[in-house]
Amino acid sequence: MEIRTIDSLISQIAEAYPEPGLVPGALPDYDRNSRWAAGLLKRRPFIADMLARRYPIVVCDEHQDASAEQHAVIESLRGAGARVRAFFDPMQRIYGGGATEAQGQADDSRLAAFRAAADVAESLDVPHRWTGGGEELGGWILESRTSLAAGGKLRLTGKLPRGLKVVFADNTAQRNLGFQLDAQDRRPLDPAFKGGQPLLILSHHNETVQAIRAFLGRSMPIWEGHTRSALPTLVQSLAACDDAAAVSKAAVAFVQAVCTGFSDSQFATRFCDEVASGCAKPARRKPALIQSLARRIVERPNHAGVGAFLQDLQRATKFKTEFASVHIDYPREFWEAVRLGAATDPRSGLAEQSRHHAHTRRLPPLRAVSTIHKAKGLEAPNVVIMPCDGTTFREKDRRLLYVAISRASRNLTLVVSRSNPSPIIEL
Repeated sequence: MEIRTIDSLISQIAEAYPEPGLVPGALPDYDRNSRWAAGLLKRRPFIADMLARRYPIVVCDEHQDASAEQHAVIESLRGAGARVRAFFDPMQRIYGGGATEAQGQADDSRLAAFRAAADVAESLDVPHRWTGGGEELGGWILESRTSLAAGGKLRLTGKLPRGLKVVFADNTAQRNLGFQLDAQDRRPLDPAFKGGQPLLILSHHNETVQAIRAFLGRSMPIWEGHTRSALPTLVQSLAACDDAAAVSKAAVAFVQAVCTGFSDSQFATRFCDEVASGCAKPARRKPALIQSLARRIVERPNHAGVGAFLQDLQRATKFKTEFASVHIDYPREFWEAVRLGAATDPRSGLAEQSRHHAHTRRLPPLRAVSTIHKAKGLEAPNVVIMPCDGTTFREKDRRLLYVAISRASRNLTLVVSRSNPSPIIEL
């Protein structure tokens, strides 16, 4: 018996039958590998036959997360005689910002066809996580999931189950996707915020998660999950850079993705201007500090210079009052970018880090703030979802709400707005 990801199987196929024209040792491109493997198994069915003989029984878990190409690989094995048992829940398939309605409809159709064709296809809805004290909450969550899946609302009317708490509070932040509660609205939440018990706070957007962390005085870390978004973008941007000015812009985009406070007006514009001018003009006080950071890029306009710049920036946030407003919200991703500076080239460095992530699965901190997307698959005894309003949970966000409420095993708190109600929550 082997337990592995579909990507690892695809990588095995791509290694045995490499795509023509690929550079040896290049950064793994899982999407490209998936397309190649899916097409290869269709064109060369004898390969699928060999795999089906090696893996006569295939069990797919969380199959709603499989891409069309990954799904095609599994279908090829089934077509070659392997028996397939699949577990999936279409409502737990959530997308990033670039997804289209057509993509969602295509995925729904593919899963529906797979449910009809697979040897066994079912959802894992046995409420194991609620046994031993959370049964009443678990029953309510399962009913709510059924309602959301059918196009209905999350009902917060009538008698609420034990373990479910509703706090009415309005997000008063002026900034888009920010978060702020006044003292009166915050008071019912303070025991959870200030206590020592395990706690997972969930919200929709990265910007809101960063704002919640700031609202809590940065007393809780952000759960960064097992994948990265800003780091691959940095590597891709650096590959296209041909001068120091372009490198500085790539570095700034990364910093602004993983930190708060490194704004254009306070830091970034001056930093890029200094790099563009080669740090030629004398500077004093804060401009001199920014210039010293820029000099790292000027001296080495590549990934090594970016790594040195990031190291100096981290020290500045700790020891220079002029940088007190800059906070590193995603420290793991930040330091992974620093380590890229020591690699022969950024692509090979990222490839090595990707291999490391594939073989290690860190557990989240006992107390953390997270996007719902990053928290998918986690469970926690105490979960707070905020804000539950019309901006965060729109009609098209019912899958997110479905996934969010499912994380709680004992206590679930919903911070609900009266002035800006969510269309998928019934009060």
